[in-house]
Amino acid sequence: MLKKLLFVGLGLALFAGTCFASTFTDISESAGVADDGLGKGVAFADVNNDGLVDLYVSNKGGANKLFLNSGNGRFEDTTATAGAGIDYPGFAMGSVFGDYNNDGNADLYIATGGRHEIEANRLFKGNGDGTFTDVTQEAGVGLKAFTYAASFADYDNDGNLDIYCANYGVGAKNVLYRNNGDGTFTDATDVAGVGDRSWSWMGVWSDIDNDGDVDLYVVNGRYPVGEANRLYRNNGDGTFAEVAKEAGVADGNWGLGASFADIDNDGDQDLFISNYVGANNLYLNNGNGTFVQATEKIAGANDGWGKGPTFGDIDNDGDLDLYEGDCKLANQLYVNDGAGNFKNIADKQPVVQCATVRTKGTAFADIDNDGDLDLYVVNWGAPNKLYLNGQNDSNFIKVHVEGNGNAYGAKVSISQAGKTIATRELKSADGFCAQSPNVAHFGVMAGNYDVSVTFTDGTSRTAKANAGETITIVQ
Repeated sequence: MLKKLLFVGLGLALFAGTCFASTFTDISESAGVADDGLGKGVAFADVNNDGLVDLYVSNKGGANKLFLNSGNGRFEDTTATAGAGIDYPGFAMGSVFGDYNNDGNADLYIATGGRHEIEANRLFKGNGDGTFTDVTQEAGVGLKAFTYAASFADYDNDGNLDIYCANYGVGAKNVLYRNNGDGTFTDATDVAGVGDRSWSWMGVWSDIDNDGDVDLYVVNGRYPVGEANRLYRNNGDGTFAEVAKEAGVADGNWGLGASFADIDNDGDQDLFISNYVGANNLYLNNGNGTFVQATEKIAGANDGWGKGPTFGDIDNDGDLDLYEGDCKLANQLYVNDGAGNFKNIADKQPVVQCATVRTKGTAFADIDNDGDLDLYVVNWGAPNKLYLNGQNDSNFIKVHVEGNGNAYGAKVSISQAGKTIATRELKSADGFCAQSPNVAHFGVMAGNYDVSVTFTDGTSRTAKANAGETITIVQ
């Protein structure tokens, strides 16, 4: 089954692009999303199925916020009417959306810490209309641990989303919940072999070796020295093997965020790590799940103090660019030259630097369906920022993928004349306490393209798309 959807841009008056990249405009206040809590996490999803991405902000102190996209460049704070517990006025960090029961609605898992004592994580079933129901107890996922970030992934390819909790603290054990397919979960940590007891900040999933199942990278670290990150290669039988050292990504700095992305358009997932203490690092995938360090390709990215990396093609030129929020004097915006080399151009657009502010989670999302990627930045004790992208051209193709468990792990590629141009992989949590929408965005030149989606069960679907179109492919 295949359907095509074409969204019309909202026609907002924006600045024209520069010779460096598209220009961003701060619309945080006018959009109604300049939340000024002790921000940690950002998660995008269409929670009311109206074709617009909505926004959930996790605060480590103070109420969390759910903002519904009104479609006119504004968001409405609907936290008070979204369902009991959605506000969770405690310590929340890396919360994440995912359709755990395959009913077509976005569900929400809140990763908690606890203000005075450790509190249980919470799972909310999405009702499809922007409201949620707490199903934590019956689902069996009310983990009492200081979970810094949670992530959804179908690690066993059974069509149901599982949950991984990256936990923080002395001796804290990370936990993997296997989805039983009936609305309940089973703790499969020990069987799977992924119960890392380091101080973990993020668990991000990606098929690093292109074998059809997702692998797990865990970002670790504690003051004053680092702890080696872990890479768990999926064995395809419900178990994992820890291979970080032999794969070349046992980064030993104090890591906080990590993001997989195909930065050189060669069909495999590369890895960027934001380290709080010690140099940030870029690792290029050799195509077989092993990596080579190539940090020199991102000029100035080895300074450390990193937190929130997010990749996206901000200028619709066909390659992925990088925004990094951190605790230096300013955030960075790196533009890809097409060969996987990056240049920081944030000083050309100082509005995106959030100078002297401590940034946490960051995520790209096309909030106005005009085909370019906008940017949301979560700040600690300062107003969060929403930057509207002024690219405003038709050099894009957006692919919504509908499948079991949000089709996380599916690979989307575009090609012309039989040659693959670029590949995107659908993910849940990414970067640092962040989640971008479940949409594959490509920058393209004018013309017609072949679009292919390969799902984790090995099936695939194809379609045609013209530049400037948004299409939906159904599993």
